[in-house]
Amino acid sequence: MKKTHVLGAMTLIALTYGAPVFADDVRLHGATTVVDRLVSPHKAAVEKATGHTLTVVGNATGRGLADLADGKCDASLSSEPMNIAVEAAKAAGKTVDAGKLQFAVISNDEIVFVTHKSNPVKKLSWQQIKDIHTGKIANWKEVGGKDLPIVVYSDSVTGGTRAMVKHVVLEGQEYGPAVKAQPSVKKVNEMVAANEAGFGGLGKGFAETDKVNIVDTKKLERPLGIVTMGAPSPKVEKVIMAFKSAAGK
Repeated sequence: MKKTHVLGAMTLIALTYGAPVFADDVRLHGATTVVDRLVSPHKAAVEKATGHTLTVVGNATGRGLADLADGKCDASLSSEPMNIAVEAAKAAGKTVDAGKLQFAVISNDEIVFVTHKSNPVKKLSWQQIKDIHTGKIANWKEVGGKDLPIVVYSDSVTGGTRAMVKHVVLEGQEYGPAVKAQPSVKKVNEMVAANEAGFGGLGKGFAETDKVNIVDTKKLERPLGIVTMGAPSPKVEKVIMAFKSAAGK
């Protein structure tokens, strides 16, 4: 009888809350750049080294940080410094205290700006890039290109790349209303490659140079890593150390 009651209780829990999260599962939510550039290439090696299973959700820096604050993941993935990451979380509807976060940097990345292969514009200043994003410069002819209205693409409004560009290049100014946000930063490459008038910022690893041109401008670097609320738990610390080892840091 007792066994029946225990099984019934377990069934009720499963039905109410979904599949249980086991002790050796480590849930990582956040930046798609970190997923593609860091987690996916080393996931198998890290799981083997730690004995933990990684459950990964690429849902942008802001949403990942919001999930961390809400206890929906063990750690979040960020592709920018914490002061910028919390701006992305705010865009996702969550206010997070940066002072309570601990950021383990695993590697570094670069944000680049791309144009269509046919675009003759090869070089832009940060001021020009800022003016393009805010809508002050609206036609390629204003920067030496063809007479075409510029179509700007960005990652999602809660994305870390978008937040980084806004904070550093746009100096905190808002993106223009015509900027077309994409579900992931990787999608920016695809959209620009298909549109002669296209322009957008994305992680350098996502820029397919056989399909788009990388604009010559000032370098914009950023950290990639794992974020915890306070000190990481033993299992998350183990995962962090394994990623550092696998990434050669």
